[in-house]
Amino acid sequence: LGPIGFAAPWLLWALAALPILWLILRAVPPAPIRRRFPGVALLLGLTDDDTVSDRTPWWLLLLRMLAVAAVIIGLAGPVLNPETRSDTDSDAPLLILTDASWASARDWPATLKLLDRVLAEAGRDGRPTAIARLTDPGAPVFQAAETWRSRLSGIAPQPWEPTDAMTEAARAALPDSDFETLWISDGLARDSRAALLDTLKSRGPVTVVEGGRPLVVLGPPEIEAGQITLHATRQRPGTETRLPVIAHGSDPAGNPAELARLTLVFPEGGLEASGTLNLPNELRARLTRFEIAGQGHAGAVTLADDRLSRREVALIEGRSGR
Repeated sequence: LGPIGFAAPWLLWALAALPILWLILRAVPPAPIRRRFPGVALLLGLTDDDTVSDRTPWWLLLLRMLAVAAVIIGLAGPVLNPETRSDTDSDAPLLILTDASWASARDWPATLKLLDRVLAEAGRDGRPTAIARLTDPGAPVFQAAETWRSRLSGIAPQPWEPTDAMTEAARAALPDSDFETLWISDGLARDSRAALLDTLKSRGPVTVVEGGRPLVVLGPPEIEAGQITLHATRQRPGTETRLPVIAHGSDPAGNPAELARLTLVFPEGGLEASGTLNLPNELRARLTRFEIAGQGHAGAVTLADDRLSRREVALIEGRSGR
């Protein structure tokens, strides 16, 4: 109906019953209200030749009809601006493949929204669907799309990336039947992707989706002349970008705290950025990790080790002759 679609349009046939419901409600008068009145004994024996049953007011009937119509339309599942299917759209089973690696963690909320939308469309089309992760390879299980939608909250990325063995295991577990594939990629290049992509193309159409923002990873800290140097690398060139790096550690009481902060600047078209921190020995000894703010994945975190600590050593000499 124009820009509005329905997940269960057959339920709209219930709207045809509204005129019948209107007549039933008009024919049945409202329930009487009982009131105790002692003087009713004086009316006993009297007759009224003109008896007219009261009817439900028209405005109350209209409100009831609108309420019933709203319930019917709501159960039909209205969808604003639904995507119309073209002649090339397939009714084949849909395999949703995701890398689900550490690089997927930053954009995982957006990935879940995409999965929910795709599963909703597959459910309206009645397509069996399966979700597979390269970091947890296994044979895809095709089920109703609504079943997978109820399990989305339990699907999460892993803090590692799929190895060649994992990718090969996922390729070997693919069914021999035809299906369409939606591959949600983390954007990182791997040698084992080509064979998997060829196998997926032999089963049916393949659509690859990648995140729009480039990944940024933080290298291990270096210390020289008492200064800590941090290096970061981004996935592809872009405009000048400033990213804050937070130095985490503990306060004197042992509670987690932010000890310092610096800004790394990627020049326009550059892939690398560096920055230095000059901290007193006391703070360096309490450092635990460095993290690029706003990235939200394991590659944006690097741990501090004993090289950053400057330990104090005391020499004790005993008395001579003892």
